[in-house]
Amino acid sequence: MKRIILPLSLASVLLLSACGDKLELEQNAYVVVIGIDLNEVDEHLIDVTFQIANPQVGSSAAGEAPNESPSDIVTFTTTDIFSAKELANSVITRELSFDHLKTIIVGEEFAKNELFHHTIASALMEPQMRLENTLIVSKEKAREFIQKNKPELETRPHKYYFYMEQRWKDTGLVPHSDLNRYFQRTSGELFLANYATTKKEEQIKPNEDDYRAGEIPQKSGDPVQMMGAAVFKNGKMIGTLTGEETRMALLLRTKSLTHYTIQSLPDPINDDYRISIQLTNGNTKVKVDVKTDTPKVNVTVPVNVQVFSNNSLANYTTNLSNHQKLKQSIEAHLEQMAMKLVKKTQEEFRSEPFWWYLNARQQFWTIDEYNKYDWEEKYANANVDVKFKVTIESLGPQIKPEVINDK
Repeated sequence: MKRIILPLSLASVLLLSACGDKLELEQNAYVVVIGIDLNEVDEHLIDVTFQIANPQVGSSAAGEAPNESPSDIVTFTTTDIFSAKELANSVITRELSFDHLKTIIVGEEFAKNELFHHTIASALMEPQMRLENTLIVSKEKAREFIQKNKPELETRPHKYYFYMEQRWKDTGLVPHSDLNRYFQRTSGELFLANYATTKKEEQIKPNEDDYRAGEIPQKSGDPVQMMGAAVFKNGKMIGTLTGEETRMALLLRTKSLTHYTIQSLPDPINDDYRISIQLTNGNTKVKVDVKTDTPKVNVTVPVNVQVFSNNSLANYTTNLSNHQKLKQSIEAHLEQMAMKLVKKTQEEFRSEPFWWYLNARQQFWTIDEYNKYDWEEKYANANVDVKFKVTIESLGPQIKPEVINDK
């Protein structure tokens, strides 16, 4: 019996010795941002940029390295991300790790190339690559974007993107985009990715959200602007949306991650002024009729409105006629914006980013029947009707605005 127990005991010890490849935390170099660009010399190669965090900067050990950079940025030309990772390990003293990777930035030129999807799809074979990684499209090269992004309020680069992601959910000016959502919508449906740039082409517009990244009139601060969306179809970028269009696209979805939006509208009483309001989305209802070759889509969007600014000082509180005019004006303005966006998606993109295909798919017994119907093609000629139901919750803390009376 002892002859049997002894060999088994020795074998169990061998099974427990699984720490041969262990690494201490200080032996790793943690990549927090990856940038991918199309190589200028060979279109079959890519330029991969790694932004590696310096753990001593911004931590309790910052006193040991007061003059060190918060991160190290290196770029390698290769065929894929993993080859670049291996090349980096021959240059960087610590072993490269994607354990803390949160953000992937791709240049617009690369996003419009077929190589984009092949590169991103193959990257998921790496166990350290997560589907939750945020995807951002930069107007310029991703390498240039990463190098110029030096936020004043955030020392650690990963914290910058973490806090910005929270703002995206609050404002709706950019979509919440990650790899998981991208791969869910690679076949026909439109995918919206965050659009950003450090290059400025400033414009002055009456609507504060009717901008794309780079167009916002900004005088100082971090040069990075994130506004609007990059539109993807079948694994390639095909266009862009403004911040206003992105907000509307999120409102027309049955489920949106955006908490609320603040925007300004023309004052219905005095055209010289605008009214700032906060919109809180209710439960958007979508009905799709696919019984004919020309589908019908009826969308009802209930929104709660709080008036934050009334520059014309018109009485919308006690004057019921003005109150009704304001309500109807908001509904008409939102419906006009919605139908303009729907027309753009039908004519320019010939597909929709509103997730209405999910409602259409429910009308069929099998996936084969749905695919045979070809929703993507049918949507381009669909009859779409969008109605907003506005409930004005608040007109401010005062019953009447303070008006200067003429003597």
